[in-house]
Amino acid sequence: MIDIREYEQLALDSGAYRDIEIDILKETLASWKARPGDPYTILELRDGRVLAGFAVFCRAPNTEFTYDILSLCVDPVYRGKGVGRRLLEMLEEEALGSDPAAILRCETSRKKQEAIGAEVLEDCGYSLIGHIADFYEGGDDYFMYARHASRPLASASAAGQAAGAAGKAGAAAASAAGNASEPEGAGK
Repeated sequence: MIDIREYEQLALDSGAYRDIEIDILKETLASWKARPGDPYTILELRDGRVLAGFAVFCRAPNTEFTYDILSLCVDPVYRGKGVGRRLLEMLEEEALGSDPAAILRCETSRKKQEAIGAEVLEDCGYSLIGHIADFYEGGDDYFMYARHASRPLASASAAGQAAGAAGKAGAAAASAAGNASEPEGAGK
């Protein structure tokens, strides 16, 4: 039997969630409990029986390869200990388990960023694509981050050889076509 109150309590303990956000999280968790994976997926990290952190995400509506991170929570005791980073790695692994590439998006606030570790998203390769100062209240900004992730190529040397062959073929085709607009030295 899954007890979603543990997730709710961790979100409350983080100090980053407002009442309305806790209510939305409760609804999301109830939906997940009734139908895991449809549409929400929850990943968690535990230290023995203690919930150290969790992430809630889902495929973005009307997209094939985009996922929205709805919640990323780390127990205050585990901040700065790699829990947020590992949850993001797990999330990426999960998304790439069914798709060869994915866009991972995360809307967050300054308070939530500080609750998981202020630099975790950027340290994990997420790019800041939107920012609104004081959106929630004075000093609590809105941020939108995104990351493109893809499965590693089967072999780095094979990929390098294929890229080199493609580059040579493209340069030969451009030369044969008499493409004068290509800068000198391009493709070499």
